[in-house]
Amino acid sequence: MKHLIIGCGTAAFSALKEIRNITSEGEVKLVTMEEYFPYSPAALPYLISKRIREEDLWLGDASYFEKMKASLVRNKEVVSLSPQTREVTYKDGRQEEYDTLLISCGADPTWPPIKGLDSVEALGFHTLADYEKLAKQLDGKKDVAIYGGGLVALEMATALLESGYQVKIIVRSRLLRRLFDKGVSGLIEDIFRQHGAHIYKGGEINEVKQKGNKIEILLSTGDSLSAELLISNLGVRPRIAFLKGSGIRVNSGVLVDKKMRTNIPNVYAAGDVAEGPDFFSGQPGLNAISPNAIEQGKVAGANMAGQETESNGWIAMNILKFLGHSAFAIGLNAAEVDSTKYQVFKQEDNRDKCYKELVFQGNKLVGARFFDVEIDPGTIRYLIEARVDIIDDKALLFNRPVEVSRKLMLEAERK
Repeated sequence: MKHLIIGCGTAAFSALKEIRNITSEGEVKLVTMEEYFPYSPAALPYLISKRIREEDLWLGDASYFEKMKASLVRNKEVVSLSPQTREVTYKDGRQEEYDTLLISCGADPTWPPIKGLDSVEALGFHTLADYEKLAKQLDGKKDVAIYGGGLVALEMATALLESGYQVKIIVRSRLLRRLFDKGVSGLIEDIFRQHGAHIYKGGEINEVKQKGNKIEILLSTGDSLSAELLISNLGVRPRIAFLKGSGIRVNSGVLVDKKMRTNIPNVYAAGDVAEGPDFFSGQPGLNAISPNAIEQGKVAGANMAGQETESNGWIAMNILKFLGHSAFAIGLNAAEVDSTKYQVFKQEDNRDKCYKELVFQGNKLVGARFFDVEIDPGTIRYLIEARVDIIDDKALLFNRPVEVSRKLMLEAERK
């Protein structure tokens, strides 16, 4: 068997490990358009703040691939796919056959249409090449604007603030809108302001102009600001253009089932590019986070190697550690559920400037939100994924999340 993997990020690397956990036979080949060894994009902001060194970034080097009896081909881009002949075509015109194929080529940062964007120093941020461009452009600059208020935008803002830069955050609504309510968002905004960040809320960027060494940024609210560099952290878009005409079903990403299979036999997808069933509804969706990429890659690798395995479905989850504070969100939140069908435990008083929320469906935990509360994220995730019965301990779990979540997990494991 020849297992061909397009990409070498978190999902691809996870699939390689799982294939080799199951069998040492057959050929495994990873092909990437990048020039680097495998790395996790989630770690890139930590290079800016120097929490990690570049040599700490790599998931595997040449010796690792030799040990795994696998090969890595860099600087090679797939431009089309023919499932009928089981071949991919590369940008240089060469073709290569496969027995099983994994599409795990990731995603690209998105930019909305902005007047004047091509004439200014503006960067997306998702790959190591993006980091290297950013590192060069940051040299000699001190004033940076970030467009976006989600997790990656705040990780970027944290890294720049810790490195001594002046940071301006432009957010179309409010910080971490999809994760927390207005009260918690306000607490997070206050922390960033206390560390010197300027936050512009409620407007989009309409136009940008280069004026000397500064970028003038005009907002839909009528406000304007200036910065030496503009970074977009508005999200990512799966790399699926090369699949046009292949017959593989796509929506926003590559549509897959719980085995990570596409509609074409022996073709799988995993990671940021894959649109798979979610844990609660089974409806397809994208979930561009590292834990999801790891799990999907593992499931895809197992099935490629002939060991039938299913994913439980992805669960939205985010962890942010910033400026001495922490935020964690997983699963459903109180704002999106029907209060007649779900039970919500929620801290209403924010005088202590912390927050916690648990959402139950019957006796099952289906969502949790914590801000500056000590927790064990892994055990909270376990309680949701394992659908642990929490009958008499709901209030205890809310009041003492660390001890009680671990107790419930241990009891479930013993059963």
